[in-house]
Amino acid sequence: MITPWDYANTELPCTHPNRSEHMKEMGTMGWELVSVNSNPATGAHVFFWKRPLEDGQKITSNGNTSTHESPHKEMPIARLGEVRATKQEPFREHKFNQEIPASNYELLPKPQIVMIVKYRPKEGCFNEFRDELYKRDYPNCIARHMGFNEQKEFICLSLMESIDAALDLEGVGTNWLDSVDHLLIKYPNGSRTESFSGPVWGWYPNVENFKIFDKHSREFNVVLVKMKASKIDDCKNLILRPSNAPNKLFKCVAQYKDTDDTIILLSLDAMKDQVSTEDNFEIEYCSLLEQLIIKEETRKFFSGAEDFVWLNEFSYGNQIK
Repeated sequence: MITPWDYANTELPCTHPNRSEHMKEMGTMGWELVSVNSNPATGAHVFFWKRPLEDGQKITSNGNTSTHESPHKEMPIARLGEVRATKQEPFREHKFNQEIPASNYELLPKPQIVMIVKYRPKEGCFNEFRDELYKRDYPNCIARHMGFNEQKEFICLSLMESIDAALDLEGVGTNWLDSVDHLLIKYPNGSRTESFSGPVWGWYPNVENFKIFDKHSREFNVVLVKMKASKIDDCKNLILRPSNAPNKLFKCVAQYKDTDDTIILLSLDAMKDQVSTEDNFEIEYCSLLEQLIIKEETRKFFSGAEDFVWLNEFSYGNQIK
């Protein structure tokens, strides 16, 4: 049975001294925090909430009719080894791959916001969820890169032109999640996804490599890099520059939520001579970053092959071929 949900969003200034009180207050009314985004236009944090409807009716605003308790917990970042598939499901080719010429990547505008969402389908539901995920339309995105890892977790990397587009996609995505709720395993905090977004600090596509490796398989990584407080500027100077990896297709550097000391490092690489995205990261950064980052808090959020890419032709004046 699909659970009916009620949704809301609230805003607090980034300088608000006590966000925890607001979250506790919402929790006492039965609201569960789905995600938090920064809104640079207003200088505020946007909180997205959900709570179950009781017998199809909304819980009253003062919470008196609600027995649902959902205290806020920040979404944990699961280590890859924590999720293992227990049964092999026959792999089925889907019909939604786009044949996208490499030259189209020259037309991509610089993204302003990146949104990252990870899903975990139930045993036996891999193909059904994959079909549902890939057949969606994404009118608010510049591009969406999607795939899955060895643990059969799916990821969507959405490149957005503005915070408004990201907020619109958030609302649409929540409604879609309700339609596939029966296909998903919830993460330890009770959410159907692990997700976050952040403003883009650096965007480095390599169009020539897209052309060279047009027919190669692709792999991407999402790594959260925690910087030492005294080394933030040095670390940014190192990471915020074009990549010299020979098979790099693009690199995107974004702020992790509203932090000042954590970077989201996205990387899409062509698989060439068994050089993987992880190897590229080790070769390109680790020896240089060793003294600049907190290794224990720098971790991989996702690593897997790209399975599907979607480009929004209407974002480029119908120039996409």
